[in-house]
Amino acid sequence: MADLTLRGAALSALDQTTISASWDRCVKEHGLDQWKRHHETVVRRERVRDSIEHLGPLFTACRSQVQHIFKNIVGSGHAVILTDKSGTIVEFAVQSTLENLFRKAGLRRGADWSEAREGTNGIGTAIAEKKSITIYRDQHFHNHHASLTCTGAPVFDVDGQVLALFDVSSIGRKDDPDILAHTRALLEMSARLISRRHFQDHFSSHWVMRFHPDAERVGLLEEGLVALDHNGRIAGADQQALSHLAVSDRSDILGRDIDELIDMERDQLAAHLSDAGRVPAQVAIRDVFKRDTPLVHARLIEPEAASREMRVSGGAIAAPVRPVRHKPAMVGPSALERMVGDDLNLRDLASKASKLYEHDVPLLITGETGVGKDSFARALHEASSRKNAPFIAVNCGALPENLIEGELFGYKAGAFTGAQASGFKGQILAANGGTLLLDEIGDMPLSAQTRLLQVLERRQVTPLGSTKGIDLDIRLLAATHQPLEDLCAEGRFREDLYYRICGFVLPLPALRQRRDIAALIGRLMPGTALDDPTAFSREARNLIEQHRWPGNIRQLKHALKTAFILADGGPIQPHHLGLKENRGMDLPCQVNAAAPAIAANLRGGESGLKASLDVERRERALIEKALSEAKWNVSRCAQQLGISRNTLYRKMKSHGIGRSH
Repeated sequence: MADLTLRGAALSALDQTTISASWDRCVKEHGLDQWKRHHETVVRRERVRDSIEHLGPLFTACRSQVQHIFKNIVGSGHAVILTDKSGTIVEFAVQSTLENLFRKAGLRRGADWSEAREGTNGIGTAIAEKKSITIYRDQHFHNHHASLTCTGAPVFDVDGQVLALFDVSSIGRKDDPDILAHTRALLEMSARLISRRHFQDHFSSHWVMRFHPDAERVGLLEEGLVALDHNGRIAGADQQALSHLAVSDRSDILGRDIDELIDMERDQLAAHLSDAGRVPAQVAIRDVFKRDTPLVHARLIEPEAASREMRVSGGAIAAPVRPVRHKPAMVGPSALERMVGDDLNLRDLASKASKLYEHDVPLLITGETGVGKDSFARALHEASSRKNAPFIAVNCGALPENLIEGELFGYKAGAFTGAQASGFKGQILAANGGTLLLDEIGDMPLSAQTRLLQVLERRQVTPLGSTKGIDLDIRLLAATHQPLEDLCAEGRFREDLYYRICGFVLPLPALRQRRDIAALIGRLMPGTALDDPTAFSREARNLIEQHRWPGNIRQLKHALKTAFILADGGPIQPHHLGLKENRGMDLPCQVNAAAPAIAANLRGGESGLKASLDVERRERALIEKALSEAKWNVSRCAQQLGISRNTLYRKMKSHGIGRSH
């Protein structure tokens, strides 16, 4: 049997026992040889993607924590790691100058660091032991890992099983014990935060009792959480709750009535503990699991969904009646994170949008085709207090002019020739209670604009063929790639409607203006990293970063999907992407350099013609280039130039540009 004498730094008695047990498993269960060096095991990208999909929306929150931890330790020579429940690395953050060093040590995305594979280590052993641990240098089982120091902290699901793990690792450092303790505390806090988030999401339709022996700690990460179903039975308890209750096995309390735990009549429970903004109530825990009867301070939080009532034998416990308060939606990363990513401007925009949405301010989402206006609107709805209500999106540019009014406002039976015999509710009423998105609103006919303005002003819809109005309660979002101010000036869009739908403008940036394309790729293709040479060749990475992406996120997503299929498991090469350098709106240097002056000239209407002949010449070159790239599709060309079609036609006439030119 291998010598299990532990080397390295002094350990606490608990860690000594834990590491001894791990070394024992390495020999007896895993059959490992501490002196035998082996090649790292790196799973296929599909496996990493499956692990990320298993985490679902929680992956976004975990990834944010990785970045948060990394910002706290950046410059210290450490890497921050997220693994799945088996110990496979799915997210990795490290200084670019140290990336190769960590890669040689086997720390990279897709690497398997389970205890059965890599022996005693901060990832695999923390998962096996279901607790945080630091493995310092020679405490690693394998001799070739003796330069590593790894600290791991697991994230738990509602059943107490490991869901994921955070790790901080260094190579060749002799960290002070205080630094290691600080790192461990930081990881434990992040892991507890994600575990808590998972618990609350899982039990969102349950009552949740939050408690702690110290009243000042109720509401902090140290508090315990106990979920109660609508019959008053315990449906779940997190790790902190078990610790406060001195319960080692959660099955001992699951399914019990709450009054078996708390020394209180159930018909007093909700009124006594409900969170009404006061100091948490003091309650006694019954002497079921230990001799003492400890006092704790607790609050009872109502369900976010389903019935807000807890039934008990002989009656029901209902939430106490309180004045209705309009609260902003709790917008978390699960709803908008995928859309806004790591772009700080987008994050700020999303925060403002969420607050304004909840206060019934109409929002106008602008941006080029493909930037994700529809996706942003949907994410905003899903992160709001109306997430369980309808979200109806109407593409105003896709409906025939003679049908758009009936489609939007509905109609009674027999209202016009060809109408459905049963009538039609209409898209606006279908959104009642929820969110209505009017996409491509710049293409809405003037007649429909007039009716829409009346509906928005009166908050009532009158279906075609009817004289009775129906009350309307919606949140209004509109989206367009066109400059509505230009359309108003040209008489193609009602100015009064513009100000009615434009309570606040949300300009979404073009992809070429964003600085988080690498992070965006990671969200579009989970388990994939732009800086991973097994996924992207250097040439492909350079092409992706330099391309102007005239089709924006939509084009990027299609290009990535195509490339992954054509690469057939190998690194993506430039030809897999189907792109060409300087494709789309890329312009000759001399034209591109004059872009600000030309853009001002293009948008300046007739006054722009007073610009210099040099600018006029370059403006003409820009228009000709754009028309050629758009294959003389005037609508597409106007969209790329950011002007209306009428303005483009005027400019073409002014410069003598025609198809035969």
